[in-house]
Amino acid sequence: MPPNASKTSEDFIPSRVILFVLFLAMLWGGNAVSLKIGLQEFGPLASAGLRFAIALLLIAIWALVNRVSLKPKPREYLPLFWISALFTVQIVCFNWGTSLTRAGRAALMINTYPLFVVLIAHFVVPGDRLTRWKAVGLVCAFGGVLIVFRDNLTGGASGHLAGDALALFSGFQLGLLMIATKRLVQHIHSYRLLTSQMILGVPVFFILSGILEGKAGYGFSYPALFAVLYQGAVVAGFCFVAWTLVLKHYSPSRLAVLFFTTPLWGITLSHFLLGEPITVGLATGAPLVALGIYTVNRSPGVKK
Repeated sequence: MPPNASKTSEDFIPSRVILFVLFLAMLWGGNAVSLKIGLQEFGPLASAGLRFAIALLLIAIWALVNRVSLKPKPREYLPLFWISALFTVQIVCFNWGTSLTRAGRAALMINTYPLFVVLIAHFVVPGDRLTRWKAVGLVCAFGGVLIVFRDNLTGGASGHLAGDALALFSGFQLGLLMIATKRLVQHIHSYRLLTSQMILGVPVFFILSGILEGKAGYGFSYPALFAVLYQGAVVAGFCFVAWTLVLKHYSPSRLAVLFFTTPLWGITLSHFLLGEPITVGLATGAPLVALGIYTVNRSPGVKK
């Protein structure tokens, strides 16, 4: 998932940077696909534990190289505990939901989080009110979500209702997480904020996996192993560091709009790599969701 930042040094963004951010959006879009592949051998909770154990190691090494202290200050413990608890529940819902639905549908549902950020911010962030264009974007996107959900009633994706709902709920939780992160990152270093979530989450994932999944949660195949490595090293490791470095030089508000392509990448990759069908509902609803995300992010007054 992309972190928030507020440092901007240039308004002009070279085409190579735009292409690189689109590349990051594609990598993030492949997260649900790699998760689905990993779930062929690993349980949802085991997969989460393995993914973030890898990511924690890589980001901790990067923080050490950059001399960023990962030890929380006394006043940081309580807010870090609550945001870590939210992070843990959000990941459990997403992994569990993905195990019950198709990867493309899960990718679409989780990437509704920018919509929830805008909706929640209207009520909890002073001055960040809904504008006409934001409202249009929300109606467009959530209309697309309803069309996708309709697949469960028409036979296009019957049996995936629970998974779709869990993945969408995870998107809502991710929206909450983004708002909380935006507030806390003003006082807590982004690396410490992220690693603290994983430090709490990883043991919880493994403990719950041991209780609920047991040995059945740990199989082996090279595709599943590479899928977990992709989630941990590429998505949670490389993408986070790369996005952080890009935001040191370029406007986050102008770059974030490019992530409207992420759910489209997820659906496309799931179709070509997993052979998942693109139903009429998905083909109709997904572009509406992407358009809504784009409209919300391009709307005047969006705060990043």
